[in-house]
Amino acid sequence: RFAWYRRGSVLVDPSSGGGLVTLSPLGMPPTEVRPTARHSARADALLPEALRAAPHLTLSLGRGAVALCEGNASAPPLAPPSLGDVRASVAASLARESRRYAAYGALSSVKEGLQAATFWNYVYSPAEYGPFLPVSRSWNFVKQAANNDWAYVIFDWDNIFATYMTSLDPAAKDVAYSNFIQVVRSRTSRGFVPNYSAGGSKSVDRTEPPIGAKVLLELHRKYSDTWLVRLLFDDLKRWSDWFLASRAFGPARLISLGSDRIDGFKDAAANAMQGARYESGLDNSPMYDGAFFNATVAVDGAFAVGQMELYDVGMASMFVQEAESLSELARLLGRADDVAALSARAAAQRALIKAHLWDAESGIFVNRFWNGTFYRRISPTSFYALMAGAATDEQAAAMVEQWLHSPERFCIAKDGDMQGNHDDCYWGLPSIQRSDPAFPPLGYWRGYVWGPMAMLTYWSLQQYDHVPAVRAGRKALCSQMTALMLSQWRAHRHICENYSPHKTADDHHGDCSGTKFYHWGA
Repeated sequence: RFAWYRRGSVLVDPSSGGGLVTLSPLGMPPTEVRPTARHSARADALLPEALRAAPHLTLSLGRGAVALCEGNASAPPLAPPSLGDVRASVAASLARESRRYAAYGALSSVKEGLQAATFWNYVYSPAEYGPFLPVSRSWNFVKQAANNDWAYVIFDWDNIFATYMTSLDPAAKDVAYSNFIQVVRSRTSRGFVPNYSAGGSKSVDRTEPPIGAKVLLELHRKYSDTWLVRLLFDDLKRWSDWFLASRAFGPARLISLGSDRIDGFKDAAANAMQGARYESGLDNSPMYDGAFFNATVAVDGAFAVGQMELYDVGMASMFVQEAESLSELARLLGRADDVAALSARAAAQRALIKAHLWDAESGIFVNRFWNGTFYRRISPTSFYALMAGAATDEQAAAMVEQWLHSPERFCIAKDGDMQGNHDDCYWGLPSIQRSDPAFPPLGYWRGYVWGPMAMLTYWSLQQYDHVPAVRAGRKALCSQMTALMLSQWRAHRHICENYSPHKTADDHHGDCSGTKFYHWGA
């Protein structure tokens, strides 16, 4: 196939040295490819008639390895390469790349795994503006794709996390930017970035966790590329505007999860409890067990807003983080009115989280029904209230001591060494606390350990780094999550969609509990 699936031509000259293939993609310089072995007429005879009739070069492996060497066809003709030359070139490239990993010190294996996972999933489709980083090659939401080459899906927070991860290496900055633009520019006409987007199909009923402005701010802090802020700021602000207009219908005006009805849009989960669960990104979390979805919170002809009648700590806190990040980005652009308005927006939602979602009995922030009853199915999203700055220092320290470090709850040992943890919660930070009845059987977001939860919990704890107990808890979290990721990378070369919390991953034969090459697991 040609670069970026362009049209082009192929010219094969089996009589030239060991053989010569010239690839000429439309609008791009031609490329020559020469093999180290000669064209084999005998092997050619074994091909199906359809292949023999097409341009081809057949190489026999009967005498050992074959290597290929490419060059610019407009330059002087390439001499046929030797197998030794190609092996030496590959070895030199590997050595250069290994030196890049070595620069990361003790985290060199983390860098290796992260880069492998993200770039394995680096693709292009003409349906998007540029190359991007889908979560995994095994996921596809394109309707009636012409072939497997066009199969892909962009998920909101999955792909935005891929931008953040890839951007950590300056050599991959352009890749990170291109991916980020595709995600943000997939937004719907109503202003939100959809749960999924693929080949023109979008979830116009629901979004997913908002982290775009936070990641854009981190990108600017690292690279100072104000042009990217100018390009995407208004898109991200519209997303924040949409949350206030469409996800704050409860009596307290706190953010709740939802899924809307749009006549003509077909999605099995739309305007239903499951659609709202999908909006959380935590598709089957025990936090959302039950039936408390109101399909007609607001109705306007062919359109209706549907919401869970449950205030959501995680989504409300991410909304605050986004508003604060947008305020800082607006300051970079000299938009004083937006700075003030977005700062006030963050402060208002923060105050509501403080007032309504702190559960003194539990000693942590908890989701709460619109009728005022706490729903005590507690996951790491309870820590996200810290990213919103909603806790006092004393509350933050107590949450870490009583919840993060508890071997009966989230199993992060104080020294980050797993000491004192039960074998079934050995690695820590399960997606529902260990003492919840959903934990023992496990299942997707019902106890497995997830990279995005770890990152969001890290950002949350980081807001209270001035509190010694919280800072120590953040470092312990990093140690255990790194050990978990490396346990699978070193054993199987897998980067897991999610991980078993069990010490030996015995519930999955020692392997991933989800897709085995999913980039946010790094």
